[in-house]
Amino acid sequence: MKADIILSRSFTFEAAHSIDLPDGTDPGYKHLHGHSFSASLSVKGRQEDIDKWLMDFGSLDPVIKKIRDKLDHAYLNDIEGLKYSTLENLCTYIFKLAEPMVPGLHAVEISRHTCGQTCRLQID
Repeated sequence: MKADIILSRSFTFEAAHSIDLPDGTDPGYKHLHGHSFSASLSVKGRQEDIDKWLMDFGSLDPVIKKIRDKLDHAYLNDIEGLKYSTLENLCTYIFKLAEPMVPGLHAVEISRHTCGQTCRLQID
């Protein structure tokens, strides 16, 4: 049997944004507001290729620190690449930031639990 192993590490951050989207979109999004975000980085490997472990979770600590240093308590719209700070764009931003530092990066997921919203970017 061939199977994949997927390990994930979660972290949180707080950030503010406003979204000025096309006409017909709820005008409330244009107002400055904040969210508590939960994000996770997932690494994928083949079960048969793993001797002892797929990765050391601690190896993600500097990656998560770099992401949090950019996003935690930030105004997302001021960050290059996040002018439209939707979940989709934020997920893509985190993936692009983490990918060079995380061999085997498989997915990034970001959620706003209080809103019941989640976005996942996954490489298959």
